[in-house]
Amino acid sequence: MPGQPMPGDVVLAIVAVVLACAGGAAALHAGWRGGNWLAYVCGLGCTAFVAGIVGQRTFPGAEAVQHLGAAAAASSRPGPWDAGVSLPVVGVRLTPVTLAGLLVAVVGLSLLLLFEHVPDPGRVRVAGPRPLEDDDAV
Repeated sequence: MPGQPMPGDVVLAIVAVVLACAGGAAALHAGWRGGNWLAYVCGLGCTAFVAGIVGQRTFPGAEAVQHLGAAAAASSRPGPWDAGVSLPVVGVRLTPVTLAGLLVAVVGLSLLLLFEHVPDPGRVRVAGPRPLEDDDAV
């Protein structure tokens, strides 16, 4: 079948999914700890990216060819998991779900970095060490 992925494609997809899962987990953790809801947008984009990679299929699928025939399946309309755009440098096809997840993650990250609250260093109080006498008290 001409649409079968090569071993390099599978390894690239595995690496992309692992990186997106790690990025999504870091974004959700940052949103939980920091209280900034824009981190959740980045986590949502990472989740959609992973779902797009995991759910992608070749077009036309074997069941469509078996059900409709080769000519009708080739002229049918691809769905969001079947269609794709090619990245010119890498030579990878991305489904619309994957591309939307990537764009949402990038927009969420840029908004998070743009609107992140940075505390004034002059107002941050750092707790000093406790006196040694406090440790010896019974």
